Amino acid sequence: MTAVCFDMYGTLCDTGSVVDALARELDVSDALVSELDATWRTRQLQYSYQLALMDEYRPFWQVTRDALDYALARYDLDPDEETRLAVLTGYEELTPFPGAVDALETLGDAGHTVAVLSNGNPAMLETLAENAGLAPHLDEVISADAVETFKPAPAVYEHAAGALGEPIEDCWLVTSNAWDAAGAGSAGMRTGWVNRARDPHERIGPAVTAVAPDLPGIVPEVL
Repeated sequence: MTAVCFDMYGTLCDTGSVVDALARELDVSDALVSELDATWRTRQLQYSYQLALMDEYRPFWQVTRDALDYALARYDLDPDEETRLAVLTGYEELTPFPGAVDALETLGDAGHTVAVLSNGNPAMLETLAENAGLAPHLDEVISADAVETFKPAPAVYEHAAGALGEPIEDCWLVTSNAWDAAGAGSAGMRTGWVNRARDPHERIGPAVTAVAPDLPGIVPEVL
């Protein structure tokens, strides 16, 4: 049997669902909520890349907070601290994608070790896993925080294999982020790419092991 790691943000859970928190807490138009959401997520990822390259780690909750502050400033918004925290909690209340629970359950029932491998710090991940109903179907929740850098640094994937007690070549990473699949593949993992947007294959990193348009589609490839 193998160990199957799933990315959390954008793979098991929909980061776009933070629009609910933005819309609830900010008195702005739907169009602006959409712009804020896109800017927030883009900066969150960009900051994680930058911090890894600069070797200036900070927990992902702070990265997410910094990205939110940038997005708010970009659109000349300055809510109070209570409102900012209320918006941030949107990352603890993300909606799981269709088939997420079934995918975890099917792989677990088949005897695979099932884990989350994410940039999120442990408290973020554990809270979200509980709120999204994923926790009962996970054997491990593994955070990049343990090695104080972010994906796609090889140390993150190597740490996951070590934490799971498996050779890295016997581990899978299932992710909707092509850059994440490239990082995991380069580190030696097998990779399942959930390509919801029907994007072209990346030109950096090894070819993915399997690709499907959704989580239910990737499960037979891993089995």
